[in-house]
Amino acid sequence: MSTVPQAARRPVPNGLDIHVGAVIFLGAITIVTSLYALTTSPPPGEWLLFTALGLVAGACAVKIPGVNALVSASDTFFIASAMIFGPAPAMVALAIDSAGLAWRRGYGVRRLLFNATQPALSLWIATHVFQLLAGDVSALSPSTQITGVILPLAAMTTVYFLLNSGLTAVAIALEAGLSVLAVWKRLAPLAVNYVAAASAAFCLVIVMRSAGVLAASAVLPLVLVFHMTLRSVLGRLGDAELHVEKVDRLYLSTIETLATAIEAKDGVTHDHIRRVQRFAIGLAHALGIHDDETIKAIKAAALLHDTGKLAVPEHILNKPGKLTPLEFEQMKLHVDVGADILASIDFPYPVVPIVRAHHESWDGSGYPRGLKGDDIPIGARILSVVDCYDALTSDRPYRPALSDEDSMKIIVDRRGTMYDPLVVDTFLKVYREIAAVAMEPVPHQDALSRIGRSISAPQTPALVPVTEVRADAPDDLLAIVSLSRILGGEATFGDAAALATAHLSRILPNTTYVFYLPDAASGRLVAQHATGEHAAAVRGTSMGMGERLSGWVAACRQTITNSDATLDLYDRGVKLGSALSTPLMDGDRVVGVFTAYAAAAHGFTEDQSRLVQMMAPHLGRIVSAALRSESQRTREVMEPRVASAGSRDLRVVFSK
Repeated sequence: MSTVPQAARRPVPNGLDIHVGAVIFLGAITIVTSLYALTTSPPPGEWLLFTALGLVAGACAVKIPGVNALVSASDTFFIASAMIFGPAPAMVALAIDSAGLAWRRGYGVRRLLFNATQPALSLWIATHVFQLLAGDVSALSPSTQITGVILPLAAMTTVYFLLNSGLTAVAIALEAGLSVLAVWKRLAPLAVNYVAAASAAFCLVIVMRSAGVLAASAVLPLVLVFHMTLRSVLGRLGDAELHVEKVDRLYLSTIETLATAIEAKDGVTHDHIRRVQRFAIGLAHALGIHDDETIKAIKAAALLHDTGKLAVPEHILNKPGKLTPLEFEQMKLHVDVGADILASIDFPYPVVPIVRAHHESWDGSGYPRGLKGDDIPIGARILSVVDCYDALTSDRPYRPALSDEDSMKIIVDRRGTMYDPLVVDTFLKVYREIAAVAMEPVPHQDALSRIGRSISAPQTPALVPVTEVRADAPDDLLAIVSLSRILGGEATFGDAAALATAHLSRILPNTTYVFYLPDAASGRLVAQHATGEHAAAVRGTSMGMGERLSGWVAACRQTITNSDATLDLYDRGVKLGSALSTPLMDGDRVVGVFTAYAAAAHGFTEDQSRLVQMMAPHLGRIVSAALRSESQRTREVMEPRVASAGSRDLRVVFSK
């Protein structure tokens, strides 16, 4: 049995160095001893025939599906050689066979030496067990009782299998970071191969001792049939494994597509689920989790953990401000809703428990079940940490992206309360290494993200505007209302904005005011008019519908008070504390957004917010009328020019 080369993804552990080094050292000693025995006490030349047959059979080795190991019918001839001629000839032949196989497959020096010495060492020990029980080589004379060979041969086969598979399993487990027992269980069915090889070797030896070498050749078709059967069985298993892998890839691809469609509803977190998946798998491996079912469950859960957001209104998902208690209760429903949706799918691995528990906390303060400590599935504990990290390091409607250092500080602060301490400690050690892989672009993801952006703009119906104005309302409000009623076609947008902010400055003192208008060419909101201390820095700010604070207000048609001003201005070099933003409507059409920025974190009172909301519909009509007026004047100016240009063109044509 020989290991198949596999690219190392991380430094080889010390345990593997010790194991491989010890096997190579002991195997080399026994090979040297055997070579010396062959030169000083050469066996009958028939051993060369067994060696040649073993090498031919070994050249036709078959890979074991799902395991880095190969198997062939060569053991039949090596076991027979060991029974007749002792350990030296069989051991040397087996070392040559294994070394040749490793060399043909391009193994490195250390792997080649391990594959050459390990099977030979196993057979050397097993042959000595056989000789100990059978007496000596002369026990296999023609007069030997068959029953006297069966027990020693059974012991030899058992020891050979246990050593060969065991030493190989340890090497594979140490290299891949898996459980030795789990790897050995994958190799255990090969015991049938050893039993079959020993049976064929027994027949070969008995016939040879009884009727000679020529008669023993009659056993060779039995070995050939055994080899063809082995190749057929393992080939079918290999085909089945490839089919399972293909179906698995298709299954996960379908899940990814579904998850991307779900993610499109939350239009500001493109690629979030893919990064979370990569972080989760990397962290799981760093924690020593290599169980195939658990890894697949984490992969699927990372993609589908936000499925329940389908039940959460868009304006809550993307609200650029603190959720109200009622809104937070609605947001919490997404966990159970998502788990219930996924429960209808017959997953072959435990996805639903991870999704249902990914908002549980280590100290029991999470939701929806209040699970605590190890009662939370390990996949959910991993997912909660990496999901938080990616959210913190990404732009969100309620805040700009944080740095890696600030994000990790928040996660470490939550260690032992929200998050499993071991998971946090491990993530702290490896997150930079994992990030290098997690941030790599995903094929076709750009197209999916563009689709997400195109369908993710919220379509929340406009709120009923507060238009009733009492006679005892403030003079500034009455002036705005009057202006909306008498504004003719001569005013420009700049005139309207300047007059509006002149009155608003008394309601919202020490504030920077901005009017954001949609740009027809790009479809983005652009700061067309700004007044106040930071007007120069703010003017020209641009954002997509649904993005940042003012873009969310335009898309959702809702007023936000005392949100973080940094959401709009984080790239403008302006340090302001809070923002009051309201949509400007003309009927059911959004014509712009008015946003005021204050230095203090909570710079606006409820009265100020209420007054601005009362002014908003009238401001919307003012802005709309001014824009229509400007558009009409532009057309009137351009039409004579076009007509004149057309006349000149005609004259040129006729003059020719």
